Amino acid sequence: MAMYVAEFKHQSVRDLAWAVSSPPVISQPSQSCLWPDARWYRRVYEESLPWLHKIDEDPSELVALFENQKDRRLGKVFESLWFYWFSHHPRYEMIESNIQIIVDGETLGEIDFIVLDKVTKQMVHWEVAVKFYLGVGETSEMSNWYGPNCHDRLDIKVRHMMQRQSMVGKDQRVRQWLKQKGLFIDQCAVILKGRLYYPWNSLMENSVQDAGQLKPQDLLTNLRSPPQCSSNHMFSWWFNESQFDREFDNKQCFVPLIKQGWMENISTFSEDDLYTKNSLFKTISDNKLRLPLQVQICNPCHSWDRVFLVDEKWPATTS
Repeated sequence: MAMYVAEFKHQSVRDLAWAVSSPPVISQPSQSCLWPDARWYRRVYEESLPWLHKIDEDPSELVALFENQKDRRLGKVFESLWFYWFSHHPRYEMIESNIQIIVDGETLGEIDFIVLDKVTKQMVHWEVAVKFYLGVGETSEMSNWYGPNCHDRLDIKVRHMMQRQSMVGKDQRVRQWLKQKGLFIDQCAVILKGRLYYPWNSLMENSVQDAGQLKPQDLLTNLRSPPQCSSNHMFSWWFNESQFDREFDNKQCFVPLIKQGWMENISTFSEDDLYTKNSLFKTISDNKLRLPLQVQICNPCHSWDRVFLVDEKWPATTS
């Protein structure tokens, strides 16, 4: 599922391109708010290629945005990528960002962005999020997809974005509060990107052989995805330690993904970044790395290039 890796030299620009071009996790679940589909993202990405290449020639402003950002959590980084996109793209004008709505001492909600679309002339309330979930049991149920540390679930996140986050601007008190500040909203829109990690044993259960030789869409047809998911969502696999030990030999190298590589993959590595399977297990046993752990596979001979490694009792150990 690698995307446009060769397009851009700088990691920050590669992540920006991924944030825009990657397909959504969920197809539109509501008629009251826009959830753009993969075709929309692909189109705006292709239209913006000259602009992105120009940024890649001199990404100093984009790099400075992250150097000056104290909160480096993945969700905030993703939000900052879209802030940069809306603030600098010729089509858009950032009107407000990170608005906390407090009326008579009561916090009614927050709004990520209010953006003017110069083509449609509409003011759009955008909510953005990036999430990575691992499926357990019956993976066709959204409630069976958990964050790596089991602190959140796909169904809860989608429901919150659909019923709360995207709808805050429709509350009459909020509309009045915005009006007093000279703000208004014509439309709401949701960006929910990320990746779903299927259990490795689900391939065996569905009699899928030689997964590395299959195209991503061929693999998806053999897996049980939630019906709400985009038909071309990004995906990979999770392994427990014994499965990982069986499936990879010690010639294969891995790069643990701690702060980078969760969106677009990392294109270059130093030798200190590389782990064999045995050295990875040794570092984990020494508590220098902790499970669950996402790793990028170096020079993969298959269509997927990163996986999650969890302990034998996951998700019970983190719930």
